[in-house]
Amino acid sequence: MRPLNRITPAAPAHAYQTYEVISPIATHFNEASCSEADCAAQANGWQTFVDESTPLGQRQAHYIRRISGRGFTEEFNENGVTVFTFGAGQECFTTHQVRSDRPEVYLVGQGDWRRRYGRAFQHD
Repeated sequence: MRPLNRITPAAPAHAYQTYEVISPIATHFNEASCSEADCAAQANGWQTFVDESTPLGQRQAHYIRRISGRGFTEEFNENGVTVFTFGAGQECFTTHQVRSDRPEVYLVGQGDWRRRYGRAFQHD
């Protein structure tokens, strides 16, 4: 991550107010199916690489083969990894989230990036 390049403030932190616009995941996003989320994996198909030499890989391969109910082809590459190729039109394994219609939350707080004082209050 690139370091922030901030100008040193002329006043102490308590002399500033901070304004934020947030959309919390818990309240502003909903789980969605692949078609609702315009999932590229569902539209184009995808590959899953599983190393079956590990216990986790064995459980993943068992789930794909016996439980998932998805159509796939199976190949083994030169590194001992199983490659499962899934065709287009199937639900992928990702849990998608889409934005709900709720408006953003506007907050005003005392202080700046160096220190916050008290609780921020919600602005209209």
